[in-house]
Amino acid sequence: MKKTCFLLLIALICTGTLSLSAQENQKPTISVSADGKASAKADIAIVLMSVRSTSPLAADALEQNNKKVEDVKGRLTALGYKDTQVKFTGNRFAPSGAGIFYPGGQRPTGFDVYNNFYISIEGPELNDLMQFNKRVSLLLDELSKVGASPSNMSISSISMGGSSVVAFAVKDPAPYEKQAMLQALDKARPLADEIARRMNVQVTGIEWTTVTPSGRGVTGMTGMPASALDDVPYEYLSSSLDEVPVRVRVDARYGYK
Repeated sequence: MKKTCFLLLIALICTGTLSLSAQENQKPTISVSADGKASAKADIAIVLMSVRSTSPLAADALEQNNKKVEDVKGRLTALGYKDTQVKFTGNRFAPSGAGIFYPGGQRPTGFDVYNNFYISIEGPELNDLMQFNKRVSLLLDELSKVGASPSNMSISSISMGGSSVVAFAVKDPAPYEKQAMLQALDKARPLADEIARRMNVQVTGIEWTTVTPSGRGVTGMTGMPASALDDVPYEYLSSSLDEVPVRVRVDARYGYK
């Protein structure tokens, strides 16, 4: 038993020595973080809409809402929109009154059934803003006649600071993310150099980096209830046709001597 304990003690001592040696052999580094931003011109617009029905019975609300969906599809076809431009997210159920509880624990009885959908517009139709706005106005007016309403909700706390029925996006953000990353790195190196100067050392180069795009999942949508935006397949959204902000954070670790 004593021999076993002695061997275990030796093993622990060796392990501790190896860990300490590994830490001592690690290269000294300076860690900094910086943000970069690139501005992309939108190449697609998304009109966010919803159809909702309310009834004491969920089955009745569902039937009513399915009828509205078919009416919306028919009106969109008549307006010249293709199936590839329209996506419905599917029926969702909720207590009537948006699930809000009132004093005394009372709330309206019954159920809401709603189906969010969005319409995408792209190509030459985005080149003339005045004509685009006229088209969207006509679309909203015509769909309201068959029971659809705008999904008016916050798109991005940074790019907008408000709500909009229409969101603008960029389909391929990769080139802009690269621009933002390079801008962030250009900011990060002077920070590392200044820290090194105060330490009386010299930066030798980048040892490690992490690049984190700051899309809508990071800039205000986290923690919000399910919405039409959850199904929009674009990471960066804006209320501006001329500028879709693409933001990136870079965490960089620089070696020094």
